[in-house]
Amino acid sequence: MEKQNNENNFCEPPIVQNICGLYELAHRKINGFPKHERYSVGEKIENTILGCAELAIAANIVTKYEKEKYLVRLGAKIDLIKILCRLAFNLKFIDWPAYLELQKQLKELGKMAGGWIRYARREN
Repeated sequence: MEKQNNENNFCEPPIVQNICGLYELAHRKINGFPKHERYSVGEKIENTILGCAELAIAANIVTKYEKEKYLVRLGAKIDLIKILCRLAFNLKFIDWPAYLELQKQLKELGKMAGGWIRYARREN
């Protein structure tokens, strides 16, 4: 289901809603990082998630010929977040259940982005 914003007729794709959910989860987990890591690895994770939201929104409004470029970048950013979360787990900034929860959401986002890429490639 797409969320409709009546002010400017912007349709928010479901992937954006999932990215927002991921951000909220990651933000809560990052608050438990050691202070100096919160402002390095934690900040990088948060900024990359926000970058994903930006790319998903842009991909939703560009022409079908430009869409794939944004979606491929979105997929790469999702992969980067997976690596950063694994790094946070390996360095013991997050525990196993938190890591699994983040990876579960990231896997779902990856599937959504991959499906959108396949759809965009069929359109062209």
